[in-house]
Amino acid sequence: MVLGTDQTKLRELSSFLARMNGDRHHHVGYCGEQEGEVYSTLLEDFSDHGRLNSQRFTVIYDQDQMVGALGFDVDEDEGTAEIWGPFIDAEGDQWHRLAEQLWGEGTSKLKGSVTRYFGFYNAAHQSAARFMEDKGGRMSGVHHVLRIQKSTVLTNAAYGLQDITPEYADEFANLHGKAFPNTYLSPESMLQKLDEDHRLFILTEEGRFVGYVYVEGDPEFQEGNIEYIAVSEHFRRKGYGRVLLDQALHYLFRVLELEEISLCVDQDNAGALQLYHRAGFETVHTLAAYVLE
Repeated sequence: MVLGTDQTKLRELSSFLARMNGDRHHHVGYCGEQEGEVYSTLLEDFSDHGRLNSQRFTVIYDQDQMVGALGFDVDEDEGTAEIWGPFIDAEGDQWHRLAEQLWGEGTSKLKGSVTRYFGFYNAAHQSAARFMEDKGGRMSGVHHVLRIQKSTVLTNAAYGLQDITPEYADEFANLHGKAFPNTYLSPESMLQKLDEDHRLFILTEEGRFVGYVYVEGDPEFQEGNIEYIAVSEHFRRKGYGRVLLDQALHYLFRVLELEEISLCVDQDNAGALQLYHRAGFETVHTLAAYVLE
């Protein structure tokens, strides 16, 4: 059954997704864990004029009870989609039967507009791992989600940092491309997003570009993310990564007054993991990334 597009059903979907995503055996990395946050994301990214776009989300009911949901966060320009789900309140063979039903109906509504799908699942979500394998998806990496609470850290404003300026735009773009060659956010997209809640700070030394940190804050839900930190090759192993991190923490905790900050790190990036753990971050999820073409 296709989900109706009234607000009551939107609230019902938000509650279902948040409940399922709070269980690591059903956890999807793209989706939040707080009902209010999920509802806000559905309104912003999956709705038209406050009504859920039924072309982007498909659900299954058992009588009057929602038991499954699958969504696609589509980038129409790139022909790609992040897979929200399948979220299914079942286990084993029943999970896979409902997943196939959701996938068949959900992808048919995309009408061939998507040629590449991205999945991001908790390492404990064995049903999703099997589902991706059955669909011919390949694992593209393993990542750790780390979090830190405002109450656990004392931060000081880092010296020498500034907002990105035009004269450093090319160096920033080059470093971003080298440090994160296949990432979801391009330098151009990042620059277009900049505002009080989306900041791109750079560090320079005697006019030379050292590195950058890009952060996003959500004051409504008291949460923030450190999306990217990178240091130019010639300036590495000199403590600049910690300087950039301290500035990010200061801005998100002290300026935006958020309560929790998250970030995602490739498990092979031992240096970054060490930096974040020393700063007080704790690993809360291990996620496997998949690509399906």
